[in-house]
Amino acid sequence: MRNKKKGRYLPIILFVGVVAASVIGLVIAQNARQNNIENPGVVTSQDDVTRVTAKEAYEAQQSGGAVIVDTRSDTQFAQGHIAGAINIPLDQIENRMSELDPGTWYITYCT
Repeated sequence: MRNKKKGRYLPIILFVGVVAASVIGLVIAQNARQNNIENPGVVTSQDDVTRVTAKEAYEAQQSGGAVIVDTRSDTQFAQGHIAGAINIPLDQIENRMSELDPGTWYITYCT
């Protein structure tokens, strides 16, 4: 009978352990993502580019921490774009890189 009492709490302890491990994992992942956004490092391929959500891009732009770059054509940009975004069409980016400040975080988009 004594063994049944000890075993009764095991599922609860395991459940609490799994929940705690999940929460800790989510916190670590969020911190790593935020650190990667703030310090992206060297980009060697498109897979190295940090992806941000629309909310993160908006907050970065509003805080002055980023500039939004619309990579669509001039015509598409004129039809509508994110307020405050600059337009550098995709086929012009390579030739216009000298216009961009290396110390500024640019978030590109096209829709």
